[in-house]
Amino acid sequence: QKMASSTRWVLLLLLAATTEAFTSPLRRYRPRRRDAVSLKSFESGGGEHISIEYCTGCRWMLRAAWMSQELLTTFQQELDSVTLIPSRPPAPGGVFTVKRNDKVVWDRKQDGGFPESKELKQRVRNLVAPNMFLGHSDTSSTEERREEREDCVDCERETISNADTTELEKSDTTSANVPKPNVEITYCTGCRWLLRAAWVAQELLTTFDTELASVTLIPSRPPAKGGIFTVTLDDKVIWNRAKTGRFPQPKELKQMIRDRLAPSKDLGHTDMKNHTDGSIVDMIDDDEASDMRQYFGVM
Repeated sequence: QKMASSTRWVLLLLLAATTEAFTSPLRRYRPRRRDAVSLKSFESGGGEHISIEYCTGCRWMLRAAWMSQELLTTFQQELDSVTLIPSRPPAPGGVFTVKRNDKVVWDRKQDGGFPESKELKQRVRNLVAPNMFLGHSDTSSTEERREEREDCVDCERETISNADTTELEKSDTTSANVPKPNVEITYCTGCRWLLRAAWVAQELLTTFDTELASVTLIPSRPPAKGGIFTVTLDDKVIWNRAKTGRFPQPKELKQMIRDRLAPSKDLGHTDMKNHTDGSIVDMIDDDEASDMRQYFGVM
């Protein structure tokens, strides 16, 4: 009986220690203002949207796509979308402009060159999350200000509970405001599909360099359902991973978009069909067939 009682006390102590280990981090967690309004922002269409307009003649698509991935990786909880907008003639050349909700954050012509990634992150941070520390991409003064705010947990919680979402609702820049034809690629952040979405965006912008006006990358975060990967053309879903059970092949998306935007456009080898019935033999003459058999040692 004494051993049973001792065993019971040991189990109770272990349970108490385990409970403390799991609950103490939750007590230390201080939700940010962004967390308090993210769901309402998601439902109302407001939030933080970045657009990057780049010159196609200068071939700056890869630079713009890389910058979009940098921003979406750093501000994975703060940004609601990043849109790539190719600038073509008759628009003036040399355009590289970054905007947040239609307000200029960086203009290559005004700022005298391209932004360094850390400099652009600092400007975006100052607008969407002023108290966020960017690590090695930031200055020590920002870290000091962040540490000062950490001392006042109760005030911060009160601010969160009384968070005013009016400003977010005013900054409504949904897909209806981006240049069209527009492709939206919504991807699951929990599954880490940003790189896949960015790769698809670059494929589409390269193939439809004169047809598409913009491509938007939209991170899908909780409370949205996980495993999301959808492609939308002008508000019409053309691919949904949840329904097809797989990711789209680039040529599949290109054919779908071509059929809707430019039916007469030739996609080159992307349009070639696989011949599994041996019909490809009909495309070569007898002399070529003889040369092939001799080359491969087939009689």
